[in-house]
Amino acid sequence: MGMTRKYASTQLCLSSRVANDLTNDMVAQDFHRLHASLASEVDVDYTHVNPEWGVKHYTSDDFAALWTSEEHLGLKAMATQHFLGQPYFASITEREIVVEWQQVAFHGRKVPGEDYTNPRCKITDTSDGHSYMKHRFVLTERGWRIAGITPVLIFGTGDFEKIRKQDDR
Repeated sequence: MGMTRKYASTQLCLSSRVANDLTNDMVAQDFHRLHASLASEVDVDYTHVNPEWGVKHYTSDDFAALWTSEEHLGLKAMATQHFLGQPYFASITEREIVVEWQQVAFHGRKVPGEDYTNPRCKITDTSDGHSYMKHRFVLTERGWRIAGITPVLIFGTGDFEKIRKQDDR
């Protein structure tokens, strides 16, 4: 049974909303909100960012815990914001949607001693990543959820390792 045009349009809008939620929730460092965007299992193909990492398989709990931890975006001294460009729907079926985006991921290192919770906290260093991003959505009992992520780095600025070093506190 094929999708009607109206149904397909609605599903595409819903998948875009989930991707937007994912990027906002990662930035907000909110485990529960991030977890809600994910399918029960998530595959992340890091081969185009760091070939040594390869493809990693996570449960939604593990992925949300890792990305909201201080090892990644939960680092209190790091400010971050991710922008997704216009979606390109590469593949659409009744159970799976694959969307490709251009992405800019902004990262900044907050000044030690500043109030890290203040959005006006001073930033000392920046490092931005420009990439293509592919999200694979699957239809679950909770609606469309992200089950696959493939970032492809185009270029980066600054020293990202300096930005993501452990907090000075």
